[in-house]
Amino acid sequence: MKNAPVITAIDIGTTKICAIIAELTDDNKLEVKGIGESKSRGLEKGIVKDIGRASESIKRALEMAEKMADLDAVNLFAGIAGEHIKSRNSIGRISISDNTGSEPSEIDQSHIESVINDAKRGVKIQQGNENLEIIHGIPQYFDIDAQKGVMNPMNMSGFHLTAHVHVVLADMSAIRNILRCVEIAGYDEPEIVLEPIASAKAVLNEDEINLGCIFLDIGGGTTDIAVFYKGSIRFSTVKPLGGMNITNDLSIGLRTPPNSAEKIKISKGSVIYKDIEESETVQVEGIGGRSSNVKKLRFISEIIESRMREILDISYETVFTNYNQDMMTAGLILTGGSSLLTNTEILATEIYNMPVKIGLPNLARLSGPTSRLSSPIYSTSVGLLYYALDVLPNKNFLSTSKRNTNKDSINEKIINTLKHWFHTLSEFF
Repeated sequence: MKNAPVITAIDIGTTKICAIIAELTDDNKLEVKGIGESKSRGLEKGIVKDIGRASESIKRALEMAEKMADLDAVNLFAGIAGEHIKSRNSIGRISISDNTGSEPSEIDQSHIESVINDAKRGVKIQQGNENLEIIHGIPQYFDIDAQKGVMNPMNMSGFHLTAHVHVVLADMSAIRNILRCVEIAGYDEPEIVLEPIASAKAVLNEDEINLGCIFLDIGGGTTDIAVFYKGSIRFSTVKPLGGMNITNDLSIGLRTPPNSAEKIKISKGSVIYKDIEESETVQVEGIGGRSSNVKKLRFISEIIESRMREILDISYETVFTNYNQDMMTAGLILTGGSSLLTNTEILATEIYNMPVKIGLPNLARLSGPTSRLSSPIYSTSVGLLYYALDVLPNKNFLSTSKRNTNKDSINEKIINTLKHWFHTLSEFF
């Protein structure tokens, strides 16, 4: 497609930063042009703790994607998570009748936007939300007078339009810090998207959303929770627990560096320790050059199971305090990097007592070098692309632009010139 819009997704996680640059094709799909990944630094449980280190991590991932794509990263969509996220289900209501009030009027896009905004205002003015910013107002369904459960009211007629809306709020400071990280990295301000909303777009199918399901994205620093029912999102929240909690427990329990604990967790660990033979052992690296030790694999898996069980138990209580299990016909869908731990699906089935599956991102709307993206690790990254694709008709996206390969050399010339001036001036003092 000539002058095709470019979309950049950036998953700003606690353990990794993943950036994907894609280009819109003639068949309304996205061709992946570049993928960049870097170790995440300066973030903890989805929150920026060191803005300098975080921005450097973001910059590395974006520059890797740009180099592979030979395109500049524009039209950025960034995921956000963290315990500060709150969600509310709100109702908005407006009159749509004619000036006399005696005849119904036809509903257009302005009516739909107006009634959604009315629902959002109702949440924003609630006490305790002063320092929170609304990042999503997602319509669940509409009522037109006595007609309930209308999914798309466009061009229908009535006197009053009511919207049932899922409103997501985030801490203003947390949002500003994410935006500032991207700005310091040298890129335009991204659109912020709640991570479970993005991930769900990549993982869930229409039947799961309609029949009802629980969606857990267990990442490195957070576990994102969402409930879907009758075609729309009904609940979302973020818990500050994830795979890094398991790694930290192992690091302490085994007296080994975190990197070593992470490798053992992924390659040898299981979330069901009773399945491990008592005789199985593993060599564990010591801290600071100390000699390694032999540890029982069963003990290692006992630590892993304890923390994963806690994550799943907290998620279970969070969901079923608010919702009936009978609504979840499609069961539980797990995604995120920590869902790949051995036997996670079995443990989740035991706790939730419902069908469980590991959700992979559906790559049907993508083309290009996508094979590495077929993993729960990339659910949020792929979902951000799909979110952007869905809002494309309402946005003025920048088109294809070749990467400015002179950008780095120009910056280097400026720095070298300044160094020369400084050196020259210093000779006079």
